[in-house]
Amino acid sequence: MDSTRIDRTPADVRRTGNRLRHERSLYLRQHAHNPVDWHPWDQAALDLARAQERPIFLSSGYASCHWCHVMEAEVFTADAVAEQLNRHFVCIKVDREEMPDVDSSYMEAVQLLTGGGGWPMSVFLTPDLQPFYGGTYFPRDRFLSLLERIAGFWRTRRGDLRAQAGELTEHLRNAAAASYTAEAGKPLDDALVASLIQNAQVHFDSRHGGTAGAMKFPVPVRWSCLLHWWRRSGDPAARAMVERTLTAMAAGGLRDHLGGGFHRYTVDPHWTVPHFEKMLYDNAQLASLFLDAGVRLRRPDFAAVGIDTLEFLMRDMSGEEGPCYASLDADSGGEEGTYYVWTRAQIAAAVGVEDGPVVADLLGVGDVGNFAPGASVITRRADPPAVAARYGHDLEAVAGLYERYRPVLLAARTERPAPGLDRKIVTGWNGLAISAFVHGFQAAGRSDLLARAERIADYLARVHQRSAGELARASNGGEATGSAVLADYALLAQGLLDLFRATKRSEYLDRARGLLTYARERCLGPADTWFATAAAATPLGRRRDILDSVLPSGGSAAVNALLTLADVTGDLELRQEMNRHLQAQSGRLERAGLEMAGWLTAAIRVRSSAARGASDR
Repeated sequence: MDSTRIDRTPADVRRTGNRLRHERSLYLRQHAHNPVDWHPWDQAALDLARAQERPIFLSSGYASCHWCHVMEAEVFTADAVAEQLNRHFVCIKVDREEMPDVDSSYMEAVQLLTGGGGWPMSVFLTPDLQPFYGGTYFPRDRFLSLLERIAGFWRTRRGDLRAQAGELTEHLRNAAAASYTAEAGKPLDDALVASLIQNAQVHFDSRHGGTAGAMKFPVPVRWSCLLHWWRRSGDPAARAMVERTLTAMAAGGLRDHLGGGFHRYTVDPHWTVPHFEKMLYDNAQLASLFLDAGVRLRRPDFAAVGIDTLEFLMRDMSGEEGPCYASLDADSGGEEGTYYVWTRAQIAAAVGVEDGPVVADLLGVGDVGNFAPGASVITRRADPPAVAARYGHDLEAVAGLYERYRPVLLAARTERPAPGLDRKIVTGWNGLAISAFVHGFQAAGRSDLLARAERIADYLARVHQRSAGELARASNGGEATGSAVLADYALLAQGLLDLFRATKRSEYLDRARGLLTYARERCLGPADTWFATAAAATPLGRRRDILDSVLPSGGSAAVNALLTLADVTGDLELRQEMNRHLQAQSGRLERAGLEMAGWLTAAIRVRSSAARGASDR
């Protein structure tokens, strides 16, 4: 037994640094100064837990996560917490963006135990990686009490904890095995699709757009699905839902009206006050959605939002080599949102006292504040004629103030402490970015956008492509890390196919075909079902990636990419095979509706391609 590790004190760890200080992941390095004796998820840490018969405390999160920062600052820096963790547990820190398979496996356990989930994820495991307790964010005192109780139970009732972990693991394995089977229901024809779209209207927020609820997530895959359906059917209700939602997102606080791009979600139902982190996957998908809607609905204002989002990605979330970085932090200067919000006095100081009040009104910055007393998130909901009338100004002059002062306000904002940038490059998210830049080129004819898409593709080929067709999940500083999951293969393949369509360069088609062949060989399971990974990352079994949420599921992304491959090659047999895959999920789709929006989009595409004999994209 390595007693030096068991007895290592917080002071010892602080003096020498824990094992995370040399990790590439920014999230892991954010915890490198903690007195907690952290390990990365690797074989050495797992072997240590088994050798010393100690439970594992697994903490998972990501670099731009606000509550991860809070728990790091308030909990993991405390010597009393570190004392308990270092003495009784093997502590492992996971970057969920680098190891989504590990994170998702244990998130299922947390959701089963608590009824909810989120990050930071906090899970307690036996030395053989079976979960027995978990949660998300814990305040310091509650967490310290929890550590003391679990350590005591491990000393006195270890058998009971192991039995509890075994039962939970068996339940999760059985649930995973049950999801391997096909669940065919009604034929996936236009009638079924129409009924599912009609059901979606029940949950639609007709006043504010989006799905009804206390918070608003953009979930681009849902509105893209409705746009596909409108193109297929001409259903006016589908078009109305898309237009209402995109208009609300474009005008509200979810969008950064100075710097461009979109935040992750809003904490209110009105799209006003966001959770301020900016994720590449949101912005790439939203750029594509606004561009597609702008072209299809003949809404140049939507297309302009899409182009503005791409310019934000190139300016603020990209490196010299071309690929896009993972995220911008929610926090700056130790507080959430302060980089983005304004008072009327701050606006007047930037643009001048004469125009300051008018500009503040145009941007929804009032005396009371919508974020904090006196401070507001900028919106663009104001009616310029009403503002002009209020101040007795010329309408044309007032209407032009936003464009005139946007660079001035942006320059003033850059003087503030900036949010942290996670320079991690995630394979699948950059596949989404390739598609977005290609869509921007097709909509605006700008060669720089196409060139950016090609630079991203070239970087991923050089750095993320491994031997025998395997992809890395991510890279940091040019060093590839982790193993790609199904969604990475599918989303990158889709991006490469979009590039092939725009450039006619056969190398992109060949690379996409190779990625999809590799994914099918390793992730396609029995009865036309898809696994999220090539192998099980934990004892909880291989998971399936079915439901579409803020990102398309791996399964729906794979089916859509294979449909695109069938379209560009004219492979009717492959299209028919994908139709069979869709039918294998029709029972689930009938129950889930827009929670499987990517699958529903694929079903619409199959029908549309069959009807026209051409690609729907």
